Amino acid sequence: MLEELQRVVEALAHRLGRAVAVDDLDFRLLAYSTHADAGDEWRARVILSRGAPPEAVAWLRRQRLGRATGPVRLPAENDLGILPRLVVPVVYQDVRFGYLWLFDTEDSLTGAQLELASAAAAEAGAICFRERVVSHLRTAREGELVRDLLSEDPQVRGMASARLVEENLFALRGDVTAVVARPLPAGADGVDEDDRIALQAAVNTASARLGDRGSLRLVRPDHAVLVMPSATLRRSPELPEALRTTSLERLGRSAKWRDVHVAVGSPARRLDDAVTSYTQALDALRVAEVVPSFAPLVAHESLGIYALLAAQPIDQLGTYGVHPAVRRLLEADRQLFTTAELYLDRAGDARATATELGLHRASVYHRVRRIEDVTELDLSDGQHRLLLHLGIKVSRLLGLA
Repeated sequence: MLEELQRVVEALAHRLGRAVAVDDLDFRLLAYSTHADAGDEWRARVILSRGAPPEAVAWLRRQRLGRATGPVRLPAENDLGILPRLVVPVVYQDVRFGYLWLFDTEDSLTGAQLELASAAAAEAGAICFRERVVSHLRTAREGELVRDLLSEDPQVRGMASARLVEENLFALRGDVTAVVARPLPAGADGVDEDDRIALQAAVNTASARLGDRGSLRLVRPDHAVLVMPSATLRRSPELPEALRTTSLERLGRSAKWRDVHVAVGSPARRLDDAVTSYTQALDALRVAEVVPSFAPLVAHESLGIYALLAAQPIDQLGTYGVHPAVRRLLEADRQLFTTAELYLDRAGDARATATELGLHRASVYHRVRRIEDVTELDLSDGQHRLLLHLGIKVSRLLGLA
């Protein structure tokens, strides 16, 4: 698309003998001519940064260009370094895609030249429209294949993996990692269609940072998925945070959402094994929701024992995972439960436990004895410690503590 827009811009600049540019609806530069004229400070800044500075965007918004149905002359704005220019909406089939710009410092454009500019804007609109159609078709095809890639059927996954590479939808570069973003509703309402559109926009923004064929996208009923080369994530570790931030911005209605959690699965060696990384990311989200210390950004590799526990069916954990000793501790004293967890997390180090709890070591020893009395376990016995530690983590995962 950019090459075609550049051709339109250069042709018009040649015929009119003046500089021409095309922006998108957010005034980000898409194409500009190489015509040598005086230009202005704003044009120079736009070419250098590919977008208008914030103060210029605010001024342009006040011109109400979104309502324009034909060419509009804009006056100079000396404080912003803007010379007079003509702007023509880039529209096709009643869909607005951006704006075509011409310098017109002396109000010298003739009617015939205006017609040429309008025709060029219409041609640019047709190019943008075709690109949008192709992009939608590509996104739909990509979504179809990514759904198959995350299937439980190994044969379906293998075929999807091959198609994604053969159809140039994904550039395979070693192992891959799945990143999943899930909004957490503040109330009973879940993710609706508007929210899924917002998630799609957020994941598209993140995907655009990775370049053409640099990632795969899918939006499911309550979460969004990005699959990318693991090397990309190692080079850009800020991507999960960027996805979370963009998701929150796109969702917009802050009263509806508690937060957005983003989880990263462990690398999968082959593309058709991406489902493993995806499943691990879902497990990590499950842990982060009930163990706040992992939220809002969580990696499966950082879960420790929770990675093993979260991979178990929830009904089996509920039936077999919580030992009676742990239940007695929960019912007896939540303060003792917290102390037991921290004491076991610190490998039985009373000094470290006391420091973290703000207690004297003697108080920790006293609590340990009470824990042993309530649970009927001997915390000097490794097997007993393991039983209690696992039981505590399972109860956390089940939301009992």
